[in-house]
Amino acid sequence: MRWLHALLMAAGVGFLAGIGLAVLRVQVEFVWGWSVLVAALVLLIGLRLPDDPRVDAPRLPDPPDYIGSDVSRLAWAINMHTDTANEAVTRRLRATLRRRLRQHGMDVDDPRQASAVDRMLGDGLWGRLNGRRTTVADVRAALAAAERLGGDRGDRRDAAQDPERPSQRESTS
Repeated sequence: MRWLHALLMAAGVGFLAGIGLAVLRVQVEFVWGWSVLVAALVLLIGLRLPDDPRVDAPRLPDPPDYIGSDVSRLAWAINMHTDTANEAVTRRLRATLRRRLRQHGMDVDDPRQASAVDRMLGDGLWGRLNGRRTTVADVRAALAAAERLGGDRGDRRDAAQDPERPSQRESTS
């Protein structure tokens, strides 16, 4: 649609240039030539080049099983201008908190345990995570609560406590 607008604009300017030259009684060949030249210049001036110089650079194709990074997708789901988090972030946080609270014997869907959930997470945090607008501060509070609740309640041991277990750097290489 945008290219059609640019093409029509260039044709209109070229036509006007042709009429102007015809009024000045310039030879027909020159009128046509200058009209086409003016239309081409209008098209070139309206041409937008990409801002990234690497757009046309060759690159290695992504492997067919590449689906992107969860971290990068979640980072794009946080809007720092409006100080809000997308549903993808809150859904992931709710699932993590639900799983960790279940390990502590709590059910977030049970209204009788709402006060215990609030004590574990913070006042009203679960409700804000289920609300329409979750702020970045709520995300930070939820992450802090998830850290407080721990992963597998002591089933995991730190690499510093277990010398037999390889470090993360060793296990990923």
